[in-house]
Amino acid sequence: PVQSHHASLKALFRDETGSKMAKAYGNVIDPLTVMDEVGTDALRFTLLVGSTPGNDMNLSVKKVEANRNFANKIWNAGRFVINAVSSVTSQVSSKEGELLNTDHWTLVDHGIWARAESLIRDVERLFQTFQYGEAGRQIYEFFWSDFADWYLEIAKIQLAKEETQYSTALTLARILDLSLKLLHPFTPFVTEELWDHLREAMRESPLADFAKEWAEALIVSRFPEPSEPEDWEESVIADFTLIQEIVRSIRNLRAEKGVAISKRLSAQFSAGRQTEMLMQQKTIIASLAALNLDEFEIKKSIEQKPVDYEILVIGSVEAYIKFPTILSLETKTTVDMRLRKELEQAESQIDRLEKLLTSDFSNKAPAPVIQKEREKLAAFKETAAKIKAQLS
Repeated sequence: PVQSHHASLKALFRDETGSKMAKAYGNVIDPLTVMDEVGTDALRFTLLVGSTPGNDMNLSVKKVEANRNFANKIWNAGRFVINAVSSVTSQVSSKEGELLNTDHWTLVDHGIWARAESLIRDVERLFQTFQYGEAGRQIYEFFWSDFADWYLEIAKIQLAKEETQYSTALTLARILDLSLKLLHPFTPFVTEELWDHLREAMRESPLADFAKEWAEALIVSRFPEPSEPEDWEESVIADFTLIQEIVRSIRNLRAEKGVAISKRLSAQFSAGRQTEMLMQQKTIIASLAALNLDEFEIKKSIEQKPVDYEILVIGSVEAYIKFPTILSLETKTTVDMRLRKELEQAESQIDRLEKLLTSDFSNKAPAPVIQKEREKLAAFKETAAKIKAQLS
């Protein structure tokens, strides 16, 4: 039994086709060469995230090169944050010691923080069960997508406003600090170097009090510890996710029609219960989706549907987007096909959730989990009803 147990952990590295690496086959990858050409962090991250304990792994230099791009992403995002902290320092100096105000937290600030706290809980759970590859994948997704692709873009808007610049700079620094600590076991060299620069920038800035307990080096810093979820987190994440889905849907429709991001579009939203939240985020949505702010309306409901506007249904929100005339000649049949596809996806989710909630799951799962699935079902039903109204 002992021999059998040990044998199950003896995994092999294979080439990208699945063949065993051997000098006779000429398919051996020299790690020293790869580290010299692509980087140690990239190779280390590939080996840790791309493998499952006990299972063979197909390895190729292309995979390592992809993770070199991730290491570059970490570095570039880090430099942006450090520059933002330094910018706050110079602005405070020019204002002759004006008091620092970090109380103007936005929905997006709360959203990225809630996502980070949720990630820390997931990573702790995965580490406890030795699922290091999945933990690394989730950290990767958070850093690349939520932080670098989304929050950094929104942060540029918030940094330009005096009332939100300090809170934004502090949020950037805190999320980068957490991210580098989570990534350090996977990519120790780039994270150590970058964290040292962040630490110095923070200690020389008006935000120094928030970094006074930071260690002298990342490698001896305390690893992020999970905290209990707070009541506000779930609703904030839901609102943040809705904003992302709205922007993503408009961008995708732009790409389908070949409309450049430089072309500002008119838009009308029928937002229902999300009206107040979306009104507060109007400037951010307009900036990220390249909408004309002067021709962007958000209403609780729209009685008279606008003519020659493209329709998007995102959750409970109906978005009407006006494209240039030459591009808005899409036939009703094509519009119907797109809406029917969206309806099919919504009805598929409705069917899945209804089956789930009538199964043993409803007797065994915790009440909060069941309630969350019921809320998802209600949201999909609302989406389906809105699409059916559009089709009729």
